[in-house]
Amino acid sequence: MPWVIKIGGSLYGSKHLEEWLDTLQALGSHQLVIVPGGGPFADLVRNTDQRFNLEFAHAHHMAVLAMQQFGYLMASLCRELCLASNRKQIQACWDDGKTAIWEPHPLVSQQCELPKIWDVTSDSLAAWLAGYLSVTQLLFVKSSPLTLSEMPVDQLQKHGCVDPVLPELLADTKIAVHFLHKSKAREFEGLLGMDTP
Repeated sequence: MPWVIKIGGSLYGSKHLEEWLDTLQALGSHQLVIVPGGGPFADLVRNTDQRFNLEFAHAHHMAVLAMQQFGYLMASLCRELCLASNRKQIQACWDDGKTAIWEPHPLVSQQCELPKIWDVTSDSLAAWLAGYLSVTQLLFVKSSPLTLSEMPVDQLQKHGCVDPVLPELLADTKIAVHFLHKSKAREFEGLLGMDTP
């Protein structure tokens, strides 16, 4: 069963980032696609927007490109991962038994109808990608200790763990949402129904 996996930008510089990438690479036969967060690349865009008061659409494109930059970093850290920008390329990665990293800008700029505002972050884009691919399993990997709880998405949103648009975007969908703390990479195998040593 395919999964969309959002790796939060807060994992940039964390010792857990490569652990997650290695885990997901090793599970490539399970049809996984990684959605990178923006990390410090998106922070730079936010600072630039605050300084120059950018057009909403321009800031949004820059933020999506920030996600793409983090994706390139992930691909450099774990070279068995497979970069892909659309359904056909993602499927080609899966056909090769590889975990994909989504390059979001081409698809988001051409087909995504979500508003181009700061409230729409990589969280909502991960949910959008799941819908686009007809994937029903969505995992968020976050640094917040609140993800260690069983708190529902709307409550996590109130605590700032996910973006404000995500709960509404997930409403009335068949997407099952999961959260794991950044330190729990090994537990993902359990979500896949596999026995971990």
